Amino acid sequence: MPKRGAAVAAACLALAAVAAVRLGQHHGTGAAGHGGTPPPQPQQAYAVARQEFGLLAGGGWAQAWSLWTDGARQAVPQAEFVRVNTACRPVAGVPYVIDGSTAVSATAVRVDWHRAGATGSNTLLYQAGHWRFAPDAATLADYGLGTDQLIATRRAAHSCH
Repeated sequence: MPKRGAAVAAACLALAAVAAVRLGQHHGTGAAGHGGTPPPQPQQAYAVARQEFGLLAGGGWAQAWSLWTDGARQAVPQAEFVRVNTACRPVAGVPYVIDGSTAVSATAVRVDWHRAGATGSNTLLYQAGHWRFAPDAATLADYGLGTDQLIATRRAAHSCH
């Protein structure tokens, strides 16, 4: 009889563990998704956007760049991003205000923002278990001009402070 009781207890524990994992997955608190990557949580994308915009407003160029998507970091080297923004500083201390966010898919969230007289939107993508900030296409194209040309263009437009 003691062996049977132990077997029943073990079976109950196994069922409870399976139920807890399934319940956690249903509510987004359980085990990692396929491939060991945790499932995306769209509200975390909003937090990454706030962090990115705070770094940009405060001059944390290298840290802001580190939050970018893999493709954006490949397109614009960190040293180039830091050099451009150090040589031609955008207005510092003026906060970005996020006006709203929209889940575009399970792995993409769009945030709409404004800063002083400027408005825009950016997308955050879920990559390798982390939300990453995607600079807009115009920003990436600007860096395609090359560091010196981009600095000269910004200075000519009186956008350096």
